[in-house]
Amino acid sequence: MHSKRRKILFYCQSLVGLGHLTSSLLVIRELSTYADVDLIHGGQGLQQMPQLPGFRHLRLPTILIDSATDELYAPDSDKPIEVVWAERAAAIEQFVNWPYDAVMVEFFPFGRRRLKREILGLFASVRQRCGVIPIFCFVREILVPAPLDAEKHMVKLVQDHIHTIFVRGDQDIVRFEETFSLTAEIADRLVYVGYVSPPPPASWPARQNKIVVSQGGGEIGKTLLRAAIQTAPMLPHYHFLVVTSSRASASEIAELEALVSGPNVQVVSFLNNFQETLQTAVLSISLGGDNTLMDVISTRTPALAFPYAGNSEQGLRIEKLASKGFVLPLTENDLAPERLSQKIREALNQTYPQQAIAIDGAAELSRRVRTILAESA
Repeated sequence: MHSKRRKILFYCQSLVGLGHLTSSLLVIRELSTYADVDLIHGGQGLQQMPQLPGFRHLRLPTILIDSATDELYAPDSDKPIEVVWAERAAAIEQFVNWPYDAVMVEFFPFGRRRLKREILGLFASVRQRCGVIPIFCFVREILVPAPLDAEKHMVKLVQDHIHTIFVRGDQDIVRFEETFSLTAEIADRLVYVGYVSPPPPASWPARQNKIVVSQGGGEIGKTLLRAAIQTAPMLPHYHFLVVTSSRASASEIAELEALVSGPNVQVVSFLNNFQETLQTAVLSISLGGDNTLMDVISTRTPALAFPYAGNSEQGLRIEKLASKGFVLPLTENDLAPERLSQKIREALNQTYPQQAIAIDGAAELSRRVRTILAESA
């Protein structure tokens, strides 16, 4: 039986970085096989959004969090924040194309609570225009721990609004309750779909003596890149490919290039085929950010990770993956060239774990949504 195409409204607002949008787009790619998806997104934008059947998107006027004051502000506007909120509401009002079969909201109510009025406003419009349709939440497996009162409030919001919570993660690696103590109260709505990563390659190329050193999309990580460049002369048989952030300035790149003392180091500012590059590498050295770790795991590349101190979530994920042998963590002390070359040899000599990690999260989530919509039709 040929079922009609569905319509799904998807809301994703990143307040820092691009990881959330990247994961959301991998999910939308899967959903678009049977549904027209309207995406409302804010925060940092991508240079180019994917071309998919029935896919429309609205980029809202940007609102970000000021790390110094913890206040919301609009970086592209000199208008008061209240005016920016009103502009966003008007843009949403114009963009939505009622009715929808379902709504997917990224992270809320476990995060993005600063945007609560906008999101709950959207939920109210949905109820008014579409009646009772499922509202899904799509959230990573590790949360920044919150006080009990805040957790209770999140549980209440889930019970009032959310049909299913899709967790992007593998419960054999990390369980949701490790960072959310009231998980038992919403366990009936929780579904682990696996990590969301690009699909693994159809055929595997041969590995070369290449070590990929990367800092992800952020500003942090220069110490790691410097350490790797200074270690390279001790490992002359390996080619070090050092990837700076795409936002690195010419002077920052020149500063790294000035540290290069031999022919086995190449500094590049961006790789748009990061995953393919990892497939031919013997080792990845990175800050262990979400998307990098997923690329590393889906390509089964041995890895060293230097967790960014400002983010407990990444530290915990690295610790869990390290306990299963997927990654070796680095500390500040390991960045001295002698120590780092030792760590690199150690990682290269380890046997890669046999255990498979669930990384098919986008396709699994899409299948589950399709089933739920078929049942509620």
